[in-house]
Amino acid sequence: MKSLLSKSSRPIFLSTLVLFDVETTGLPSANFKPEITELCMLASSRFNLETATEEPRVENKLTLCFNPTRTISSIASKISGLNADNLFHQKDFDSSAVDLIQLFLNRLDSPVCLIAHNGLRFDFPLLKAQIMSVKGKNYNLNDCTNAPIICTDTLHLFREFASQLSGTNSDDSGFISTDDQSASPVPISHSSPKKLANTTTTTTTNKHSFHLADVYERVFGEKHKNAHSAEGDCRAMLRLIQYLGSPAIDWLQSHYQNFNSLAPMYTLPASNSSRLSLSSSIFPYQRTTQSYLDSRVDNTTSLFDDLQLE
Repeated sequence: MKSLLSKSSRPIFLSTLVLFDVETTGLPSANFKPEITELCMLASSRFNLETATEEPRVENKLTLCFNPTRTISSIASKISGLNADNLFHQKDFDSSAVDLIQLFLNRLDSPVCLIAHNGLRFDFPLLKAQIMSVKGKNYNLNDCTNAPIICTDTLHLFREFASQLSGTNSDDSGFISTDDQSASPVPISHSSPKKLANTTTTTTTNKHSFHLADVYERVFGEKHKNAHSAEGDCRAMLRLIQYLGSPAIDWLQSHYQNFNSLAPMYTLPASNSSRLSLSSSIFPYQRTTQSYLDSRVDNTTSLFDDLQLE
């Protein structure tokens, strides 16, 4: 299968690395278009990751939770801990959410690179789909210099540095990448429903997987904390990149794609796209209530007009 991330002929000297992860309503299928229920962007200067041995003291972070317009699958809810109850008072993924993301990225020293685990198959196409649903297909994410945001994938990075991530019980030849087993966009890793896609692969073979949690435990000898959250997975990626040091960052800045050029996971018909974003003053739980109140206002106005005519 052709690689999704080949070496660029124009390496970019990155300034800011933004670890990115999402939790979702479920896995994509022909009849199910997932939505983001939580996202995290954890930004750090590349200089903090090249040589430091401790988690960077200086970082910038954006974490947002969303009340989706679609039902959260029971499996996704069990894994992420997000459900209709605890997301009840959260806003939907609307235009203001995209504005927040753009403003956050504009505050970072450029060039800026988004980094996600299995991001080229899942996180980035899904983010692109949701941005398009509320901002239109021509909307672009840019940095503070108006240059396009680039993105890359730690799944490919970890494959490249397999020998350094082998731990004590394996060697380079013992690694497989579960993304090689299918060309589908179904994801393969970490805490969201992405970890469900290939669960049988790692239990029926003695070869090691590249699931984020597996790589982390193999390297550090412990499970990473808060694996049920988007931020927890961002911190796991950050620590692994920091562990690999300068060679990993050199690899990342020569293996990337333009986020704005990526295809979305899905597109919605024009007739349906508007339902994915409510007015900035309306929360999802208020949809039914607001419709009722609007009808009451209309009826009251009509009654008042009738009285005026009498």
